[in-house]
Amino acid sequence: MKDEDEGKLHYSVVVPVYNEEGNVRPLVERVSKVLDQVGKPYEIIFVDDGSRDLTPTLLRTLCRENPRVRAVRFTRNYGQEAAVQAGYLHARGRWILQMDGDLQNPPEDIPKLLAFEGPDIDIVYGVRKNRKDPLFRRMASQGMRWVMRRMEIELPEDISTFRLMRASTAKLLAELPERSKFLSALACWVGARYTVVDVGHAPRASGRTKYNLAKLLNNTFDLVVGFSSKPLRYVGLLGLGCAAIGALVALRAVVYKLIWGQTVTGWVSLIAIIAILGGAQLLALSLIGEYIARIYIQTQARPTFLVAEVIEGESLKGPAGVTPSPVELPHASS
Repeated sequence: MKDEDEGKLHYSVVVPVYNEEGNVRPLVERVSKVLDQVGKPYEIIFVDDGSRDLTPTLLRTLCRENPRVRAVRFTRNYGQEAAVQAGYLHARGRWILQMDGDLQNPPEDIPKLLAFEGPDIDIVYGVRKNRKDPLFRRMASQGMRWVMRRMEIELPEDISTFRLMRASTAKLLAELPERSKFLSALACWVGARYTVVDVGHAPRASGRTKYNLAKLLNNTFDLVVGFSSKPLRYVGLLGLGCAAIGALVALRAVVYKLIWGQTVTGWVSLIAIIAILGGAQLLALSLIGEYIARIYIQTQARPTFLVAEVIEGESLKGPAGVTPSPVELPHASS
């Protein structure tokens, strides 16, 4: 909005999208209806994470039709966390309202989050009630929460990406230099003050979910490796356990020989011990290699994402096919 410069906007609604052609227009209509009733200046920022359907075209149309709508388009798919960070960095409001683009977060529940806005709160998390996700998604989320507790990261149960954040807190998280970010855990790490509110959860309005079991497991692994060195300790304990098994087998052979004069024969026990020790070694090497690979990737200092263009009404900044200026990118070390 031309009459509302940066700092005058009260809310920035950040929506990462990937192949959501059936949802972007209904989302704008429903969010606008709610925030128009709230009566404070706002903007809606879509971050297109390399969509291959009609989402970019629809976003251009929406930006022309509605001056409150802006869009940031990536050069390719970089992942939801990168899209969220880009939204944080481009937001101009004092508070950032984050929600998914699939309309599973009912825009009509936005006032529930806004009611907790205040000087003593940095984040208001929406806690999903009567969750409509498939069973494997719910089970995977429970597994991730269990992992977070083991990593001593305490967050409310079943929080969602439907949240209200103070802009300064959101930008701090986006500017942290690490490559693989888990924003909810980072918010806990920086000491953000938070509260929770119950929100609804609806079935996906259109399209298909982009999260499968492999992605959820990958996110859990990123969380474990990114926030703790405990896995290395567990591997050490595994190695100690394998050594103990080997020692017991050797002791058994000695006892059989000294007491009963018998020699333990057979290839089965030998192959079993070799397999156990070999598996433990490979597991340890794999885990150590993962930590080393992350160090290598971090030292490359590549940006987390590249912006192809920023769409604001009739104007386009950073045309597709042209390397965007540094202002359109996070810090080089992020």
